[in-house]
Amino acid sequence: MQDLQLQPAPNVTRRQLLMRGLRCQCPNCGQAKLFETRLHIHRYCPKCGMRIERSDGYYLGPACINYGIAVFTFVLPILLLGFIGFIAIKLALVIALTGALILPVLLYRFSWSCWLMIYYICLAQELHANRPEDCDDLSFEEELRTRPKD
Repeated sequence: MQDLQLQPAPNVTRRQLLMRGLRCQCPNCGQAKLFETRLHIHRYCPKCGMRIERSDGYYLGPACINYGIAVFTFVLPILLLGFIGFIAIKLALVIALTGALILPVLLYRFSWSCWLMIYYICLAQELHANRPEDCDDLSFEEELRTRPKD
């Protein structure tokens, strides 16, 4: 496991978290992008060392955001246009199916960024920059917090 030291940072406001989320930047420092490649998120922020990729199940938030955006802003409206007769139903089904396959890939990065933004706006005290220096009860590393001390 990498031994990254988290660097001290000034407190982060909810407005800053919102802007960083919309830009797909680290919620803690705002200096690094969240993704190494098009579809691979950094495990840790390359600038401040905050853990970005969290424990099992953390991906469910981005999946729900991705699904919600794809279904309610694209697939459902296209299908409704087909059912009311504005476009042919077969064409609506083809467009909806194509969108259902392509849109989640295109929205992957945005949905991860939105999930981190929402998470840290709701739980801003868990962000490294917003914790007091003498506080050790919140940790980015769940395994470090639960591991017995040597």
